[in-house]
Amino acid sequence: MKVYAIIAFVIAIILALLLAFGAALDPLLSWLISITLVTFAMFGFDKAMAKANKARIPESVLLALTFAGGTVGALLGRYMFNHKTSKKSFRAKFWVVVLVQIVIIIAYYYFKFTR
Repeated sequence: MKVYAIIAFVIAIILALLLAFGAALDPLLSWLISITLVTFAMFGFDKAMAKANKARIPESVLLALTFAGGTVGALLGRYMFNHKTSKKSFRAKFWVVVLVQIVIIIAYYYFKFTR
């Protein structure tokens, strides 16, 4: 269901542009706010679909949204909706994504401030 990924990222991009230009926020901050909100909403939507036995959002889409900067939204969504908390394979992939993000952030700041 790649359509979920496309829809989610288009919404995040539009929201980020509205925040960046409408609210005069920094583009990176606008993106992080937008992707966090969209990721949170997608975790909630997927939980609702699971309860209704309807078509689900693929884990790869949820992980891609998380990796794109929606980690806080994913953490909140997992907690508030009690979603994807017991499935070990998802948890492992989720924490790998978070670890990779941490490494990227550390590398960014290391190279930015050691030159």
